[in-house]
Amino acid sequence: MYTVYCVTKNADCGAKVINKGSPREQVGIVCQVDGHFQVVEYSEVTDTTANLRDSEGNLVFSAGSICNHFFATDFLKAVCKNYEAELRLHVAKKTIPYVDANGERVKPNEPNGIKIEKFIFDVFPFSQNFVTWEVQKHTEFSPLKNFEGVKKDCPSTARRDLFGLHKIYIEEAGGKVICDEVEISPLLSYAGENLTDTVSGKVYDNRTVLYSDEEVMSNGLCSN
Repeated sequence: MYTVYCVTKNADCGAKVINKGSPREQVGIVCQVDGHFQVVEYSEVTDTTANLRDSEGNLVFSAGSICNHFFATDFLKAVCKNYEAELRLHVAKKTIPYVDANGERVKPNEPNGIKIEKFIFDVFPFSQNFVTWEVQKHTEFSPLKNFEGVKKDCPSTARRDLFGLHKIYIEEAGGKVICDEVEISPLLSYAGENLTDTVSGKVYDNRTVLYSDEEVMSNGLCSN
């Protein structure tokens, strides 16, 4: 639907967004700056701006970028040909381990280095017809940006969110999930479609992966 929407709107550039759950949620903001659409990184937004609300109490800058974009081929060619030198640089402060003068490895507690970055969404300001498509966070976005020890936006939280989404798919198709780990192969169902014949009336109480018939036959897999 997202791609169809972009095409029917004759967009040269588009972005999926989520409604931010909190002012300082660590996602970039899709907004207009000086009349041009762009993504402003969360690290580049002041607390005052992040907390701005409208008359109904909603965040003014609520469109969180999940880095899922639509680009017309001609648009990207034009950017590469005419605007590449104008793509902005972003400063990211990083905590970087290093070896000191004594040959000892040091892991700083505070940022001690700077990384210069360019992002694919920096082409947005050059768009002549930009569109957004808002999606539900629980169906489209679970960021993976930290190591496991952080316990946030890490492998275990991404798995948890995937299992939670697949539980919804199964129960909408007539099954019941009473454990924490049931996964659906994308070859069986990508977004919850065509599951009824497989799961209706079944109860999943142990860790399970649901495979397509082709996977079961070709790889000898077992699907409950």
